[in-house]
Amino acid sequence: MIDTAADGLKAGLMGVRDIAVIVVPLMVVIELAKDSGVMQWITGRFRPLAALLKISRESLLPLVVGLMVGLAFGSGVIINAARDGQLSKKDRHVVVVYLSLCHSVFEDTLLLAAVGASLSWLVGSRLLLATAAAMLLARIFPHQDMEAQSQPLGMG
Repeated sequence: MIDTAADGLKAGLMGVRDIAVIVVPLMVVIELAKDSGVMQWITGRFRPLAALLKISRESLLPLVVGLMVGLAFGSGVIINAARDGQLSKKDRHVVVVYLSLCHSVFEDTLLLAAVGASLSWLVGSRLLLATAAAMLLARIFPHQDMEAQSQPLGMG
């Protein structure tokens, strides 16, 4: 039993290490892209989507990162923005719903296309479903409950 627990702990720590090896450089690249204006240029291309989903400009960074590199790594950006108080409750919910349905568009789509799936059908259907669901969420929830700017999230 102790061996099993030790093996589980070791595997868990190695998993955390593997994630940190990817997430830390990703966060550095994102910060450099923000400082250089590259990220502003990229997110600017997504402003029509933000208007359609009725979310703030600040929510575009987590949305774009999640679309490009996936939900697991995009969630780090969402958490960071939420902790900094940059995202309203509504923004967080809409972005998470969107990314739950349509994340890692490039990576997942290319993997599935490599085994024979239709590239245009995959991208189109994922974007359409995610956009429709996020738009519905943005319109269903009461504005006063979802629009209020959140306080920065604490660590505990």
